[in-house]
Amino acid sequence: MHPLKGKKGLITGIANNQSIAYGCAQVCHEQGAELAVTYLNEKAKKYVEPLAHSLGIEDSLILPLDITKEGQLEIVFEEISNQWGELDFVLHSMASATKEMTTSRLIDIKLNDFNFAMQISCYSFLAVAKLSEPLLKKTQGSLITLTYLGGQRVLENYHFMGPMKSALESCVRYLASELGGDNIRVHTISAGAMPTRAASGIQDLAGLLKTTEERAPLQRLCTPREVGELMAFLSGPNSQGMTGGIHYVDGGYNILG
Repeated sequence: MHPLKGKKGLITGIANNQSIAYGCAQVCHEQGAELAVTYLNEKAKKYVEPLAHSLGIEDSLILPLDITKEGQLEIVFEEISNQWGELDFVLHSMASATKEMTTSRLIDIKLNDFNFAMQISCYSFLAVAKLSEPLLKKTQGSLITLTYLGGQRVLENYHFMGPMKSALESCVRYLASELGGDNIRVHTISAGAMPTRAASGIQDLAGLLKTTEERAPLQRLCTPREVGELMAFLSGPNSQGMTGGIHYVDGGYNILG
């Protein structure tokens, strides 16, 4: 079965073969989608480019994207618009914080550090949505981002990113309302703890992974490909009545007190 056959999608945020975004790209490719992907910088390109080629993505659709560099996001969408003229789905997979934030109390975080994290982890989603809107309108497509349970609960060692994810989840709800008139659907997937590069900044990540594996009802860690299965579903024809929600791929960890 190829439920995404003929669909075109943009996957942002691939860093390496451990990335959740790469797991999503793999599944979407296997389900028939044609993809464009982004990489952060030249250092990341050497990891991302071979992965993209393995998914049949041509060089012109393997694009640099550093959200802090003025004009790069616009160039990504200009290239996609020129080549395709439309999009069926977009995955926003961007989050970051300064090194100082990872070891600081939330109350001690400097404004510049807070703004940096908010720009990349939350505002970038709005920027992606704005440029996606005219392309997604044509296909009545889906806009998807990634969150974590720390946006809703106080979780040890996640204090520096919790407010960013909380703001992101609120943006999902408001965008779902704003874009629903054009039947553009907006979703967020709350992925469980995984040993990804993005998670490496969390203090005691090994302890978090161990706790998740021991306490989650499924008693294991979930995988990027499992996130990809849900992401592909939310991008496809069988989720057309869904928008604005948080959908969990965490082995049931979110139900625990």
